[in-house]
Amino acid sequence: MQKRKVAFIVEHCELKGLYPFKRAAILAQLLSEETVFVFIKTTNNQAIHYFTEVGFTPILFERFTQLPKHLRELSPDLIVHDGKDTAIDAVEQIRPFCTTLVHFDDFGEGAQLADCNIVALFEEVREHPHINELAGSYAYAVSDEVKLVADRLAEETEPETEASFSDSLPHIVVAFEDGDANNLTYRTLRHLTQLHIPLKISVAIDDDYAHSVEDLQMMVLSRRNTKVVRRPDALLHLMPDADLIICNASYTPYQVAAAGIACITAAQNERELGHAFPREANGFIHLGLGRKMKQSFIQNAVMELLLHDHRRERAVRKQRSLEIIHNNEILQALLLDFAYERHNIAHI
Repeated sequence: MQKRKVAFIVEHCELKGLYPFKRAAILAQLLSEETVFVFIKTTNNQAIHYFTEVGFTPILFERFTQLPKHLRELSPDLIVHDGKDTAIDAVEQIRPFCTTLVHFDDFGEGAQLADCNIVALFEEVREHPHINELAGSYAYAVSDEVKLVADRLAEETEPETEASFSDSLPHIVVAFEDGDANNLTYRTLRHLTQLHIPLKISVAIDDDYAHSVEDLQMMVLSRRNTKVVRRPDALLHLMPDADLIICNASYTPYQVAAAGIACITAAQNERELGHAFPREANGFIHLGLGRKMKQSFIQNAVMELLLHDHRRERAVRKQRSLEIIHNNEILQALLLDFAYERHNIAHI
C-alpha cells in the first residue's frame, strides 16, 4: 500500500505554551512510517528541539500565507494543525491542498472547516458543540519521559496501598507552566509557607517563567526542605519523588494523571477556568481562578490530601483508571484512519 503524506502545522500560542509542539512531535514520530513533513511557527529553540530529537527537520515559517505554496507541491493526504486557534480565512488558504484536515484544541472559527477537531482542553458545558469535534482525555499525547516516570511509580507502589508519610516528609511540588502570567508560583509558595507542619516543598521553574526567580529564592532562603529547581524539565525532574503536585489547569494535569500523583489545580486564566478535565471526577482538587485563590482554600486542600491517605489513594485511582498512558495508541490509530480515508472512529 502506498505511503500517505502527512503534514504537521504548529503555531505558537501563549495560552497553550509549548505542549502543542511536543504533541505534534510525538504524533509525527508515531506516523514516521508514512511520509511526514513538519511546518512550525516559533522562535523557541526548545520547540524546534522536540522535532529534531525524534529525527525531523521542521520547516520554519513566519506567515501563514507562506504555506499554500509548499502544500500545493506536497499535496498531503492529511494535514494536522496544532497550537494557535485558527481563523476561517487562514484555513481556507490550505483547505484545497489536502484530502483531510485535522485540528487539535482549536477554539477559533477556522475549526469548523476541519474534518475533525480533537479536543483535550474541553469545557464542562458547551451548548452547541460542532459536529466535527471529538473531545476526551485521549487527546493528550504522552511523551516517553512521562511514561518512564509512570512506570517507575507503578513499580514502587500499588494504587490500593499508597504509602503514608510516616518515614519521610510529604513532598509538594509547585509547577505553573507556560509562563505563569499571574505568578501563581509565588502566590502558592507564599501560602504554603504559612502551613505550620513539616513539609518538603520544591518549586519547578522552567525557561518560560516570566518573573523574578530571585523573589522565590529569597522566600525559601530561611526555610529548611524548601528549594527552587530551575531547569527546562523541572516538573518532569521532580515528579518521581512528588507526593502532591500543585499546578495549572491546562495540559499539565494530564501529565500528572498519566503518572498517577495527587494533584491540586488552579486556573491561570479565564479559559483554563472552563477546562473540565482537572476536576474531582478525574482525581483532582480544583481551586478555581488562581489569582483569586484564598490562602485558606489551598491550605485546606493540601491538608485534605496529606492527612487522609484514603482520600489521596482514591484520587490516584481515578487518575490511573483513565489509562492516559495508552493515549498514543488511540491517537495513532485515529490519525491513520484519517490519512487512509477510513474515518473509522467508532472505537473512541
